[in-house]
Amino acid sequence: MDTINVTEQNIAYWNEFFALGPRWSRYPPEELVGFVARTYPDAERRRDLRALEVGCGPGPNLWHLAREGFTIAGIDGSAHAVQAVRERLREEGMDAALQRADLKIGNFASLPWSDRSFDLVIDVEAITHNTALVIRSVIAEVFRVLKPGGWFFSRMFHADTTGIMSGVMVEAGTMRFPEHGPLVGCGLVHPFAEDELATLLSPFCDVAMELIRRTGNNRATHICEWVVQARRPQ
Repeated sequence: MDTINVTEQNIAYWNEFFALGPRWSRYPPEELVGFVARTYPDAERRRDLRALEVGCGPGPNLWHLAREGFTIAGIDGSAHAVQAVRERLREEGMDAALQRADLKIGNFASLPWSDRSFDLVIDVEAITHNTALVIRSVIAEVFRVLKPGGWFFSRMFHADTTGIMSGVMVEAGTMRFPEHGPLVGCGLVHPFAEDELATLLSPFCDVAMELIRRTGNNRATHICEWVVQARRPQ
């Protein structure tokens, strides 16, 4: 497998995907909202914290973090997605948050920030849409840019999701363009087994890996995701 070529194709695919405009909810998932509320209850303290989203898409999660007082940063391979983040903050009168925001277009397998730059790094189903090699690189980069004691929050797909292993196999455990189920039209997807995910998160401490399950299409499809939180040791 030509990993570089596959990655370039994947980034190009998502750029075209977001060129059609936002395709998902304008609001963050409740698991992220709850995590932020529990972990950072002090509104004054949040004003001194920096939060990064890898694979930010059009920005519903960054929008939420900015509203909660964090100084935000985000990276996505799609210029259209990053522009959508800027436009939303501007349209909603969040000019101060936009001026402080550090938004970049690029490959999040190599983050363009220095070591120990962020108090919080989040990922909502972006890391899971890559090859295993890229995924390992991203997790290592997340660890690198987190401050000691900083938190990583993520949602990643589990193999029990309907149709996730249909389509074309790119490598063991990674598929391209699932043919049925809720991930049709989502390019690459790599669902995580528990032991694989635990190994990836082994440098972190206070690791929690929860499974959430729900149905769609009148229970015809099943969606199963990991909700992960982990902290860089002090």
